[in-house]
Amino acid sequence: MMGKQKQTDPKLFYHGVSLNRRIGGDHPLRKIDSMVDFDFIRSKVADLYGKCGNPSVDPAVILRLMFLAFYENVKSERALMSQLPLRLDWLWFCGYDIDSLTPDHSVISKARRRWGQNVFIEFFNNILSQCIEAGLVDGETIHVDSSMIDADASKDSLSCQFRIIGEELYDGLESNAEPVLPKLEKRVSTTDPDARLGRKYGKTTLGFKDHRSVDDKHGIVTATVTTPANINDEKVLSEVIEEHNANTGTKAKTIAADKAYGIGENYKYLHEHGITPCISHKVNNSNCHPDFNHDKFTYDNGRDRYICPTGNLLKRKQFRKDENRVIYQAKRKTCKHCQHFEKCVTSKKSGRQIQRNINQEHIDWADNCLTKCERKRLMGRRKHKAEGSFADAANNHGFKRMRFRGIEKAKIQNLMIAAIQNLRKLMRYAGNKPAAEACNSALSQLLSAVFAFYRRCLILRQISSHIERILIFQRAIGNNSPTQHII
Repeated sequence: MMGKQKQTDPKLFYHGVSLNRRIGGDHPLRKIDSMVDFDFIRSKVADLYGKCGNPSVDPAVILRLMFLAFYENVKSERALMSQLPLRLDWLWFCGYDIDSLTPDHSVISKARRRWGQNVFIEFFNNILSQCIEAGLVDGETIHVDSSMIDADASKDSLSCQFRIIGEELYDGLESNAEPVLPKLEKRVSTTDPDARLGRKYGKTTLGFKDHRSVDDKHGIVTATVTTPANINDEKVLSEVIEEHNANTGTKAKTIAADKAYGIGENYKYLHEHGITPCISHKVNNSNCHPDFNHDKFTYDNGRDRYICPTGNLLKRKQFRKDENRVIYQAKRKTCKHCQHFEKCVTSKKSGRQIQRNINQEHIDWADNCLTKCERKRLMGRRKHKAEGSFADAANNHGFKRMRFRGIEKAKIQNLMIAAIQNLRKLMRYAGNKPAAEACNSALSQLLSAVFAFYRRCLILRQISSHIERILIFQRAIGNNSPTQHII
C-alpha cells in the first residue's frame, strides 16, 4: 500500500539532535576543519580590539565565515549570512548550534577593514606550507600568467578627475582646472577609484589583474600579485618570481609564460638570476623580401653597426628610450645603387632601417636556451596549469568579478581564492596518499608477476628452440641416439 506523509504539528522540543552526528565523516568541511588552523587569527588581531566594552564575535569564526563565502561561491556576505541558518554543515563548521543567534553581515566587512591584508597573506602562506610539506610543490619550474577581474563598478561611473587651482570656485572653472591624473588616466571610476581600464584579448575591462605563479608539479598557486587592470604583464614578472621564491623557499630555475612577458628587460633579469625562460617574444615583421629580413643582417658589436647581405653599412641613427630600441639606417643613395633595392627597402624617403633592442643579446640567449621540443612541452603544460588554475577559480569561486571595492580588498579576494584552490588540491592528493601508495604497491606486484611470466615464456621458448635444432640435426645424420628416446 502506498504511504502518505502525515501532516503533524512541529515539536516544541527536540531531544537527541546533534549537528556533529548529522555531519558525515566524509563531508569536505569536516576534513577542512581538521586540516586548517583558523585559530591563529586570534593572536594576529588581538591588538586591534579594546579591553573594554562588549565582547566581539570570535575572529576565528569570522575567518571561517569569510572562508565559506569563497569556498561555496556565495555572491555576497549578506547572502552568506541569510543562508547560514539554513545550512547545518555551515553552522557546525562555524561552531554554532541550530538555535544559535548568528551575527549580522556587517560584522564580516568591519573585521576585514580592521584586519588588513597581512592576515590573509599569512593564511595563504600557511596552506601553501602544508602543500610543500606534503610534497605537492617542486618550486623549480613555474608557470606565470595573468587574468582580468571585473570591478564592482560600471564603466558608466567613469569621469574625469580635476582639481581647482584658482581662488574662485565657479568663475573660470574650465580654464582653472587641471587633471589630477596623467593624461592617459584622466577617466576614473567614482564607484571604485582604484579600478582601471585594461585591455586583453580584444576586450576592455574596468577592474584589476591577478598575476599568478603556478607550480608545475600539481598546479599549486605559489604567488599572487594584484594590480590595476592597466598594468602591463611584463612589468610584474620579477615581482611574481621574487614572491614565489620567498613563499616557497625554493629558487625558480625554469619559467614558462606567454609573449606578453617577452621583453628584453625580463630576459636580462632572468639571465642575471640564472632562470631559464620559456617565453616567446614579439617579432617585428617587415614588408621586405624574406631573403632580406632582420636575421640576414650581421651586427658588428665592436663598431656598433649592421652589415647588409651585400656588404653595405647601416650606422646608428636614433635611440628610442621609451622602447629601448636603437635604429640603424643605411644611406638612401647607397641603397639605390643596390640590385636588391626594391626587395629590401620599403621606405620612400630613407634607406634600409634595422631596429635593435638594447637587450638583444639576452633575447638571443632566451631563444636558444631550450630546444623546440622542450619549449613546446612547457608551453603545453603552462596552458594546462596556469590557464586551468584561472578557469577553476572562475568556475568554482567567483574569481572573475570583485565582491568588494578597492585594490587592498581585491588582494584579499585573490589570496583567499588561491588559498582555497591549494587546499582543495591538498585534500585531493595528500588525503589519498595511503590509497595511492596501496595502488602503487599493487601495480608493482602486478608488473613483477607479468615480468616473471614473460621470463618463463622466454625460457620455454628457448628450450623449444634448442630441442627443434637437435631433432633437425638427428634427422640430418640419421643417428638414433639416446637423446631421441629422452625427447
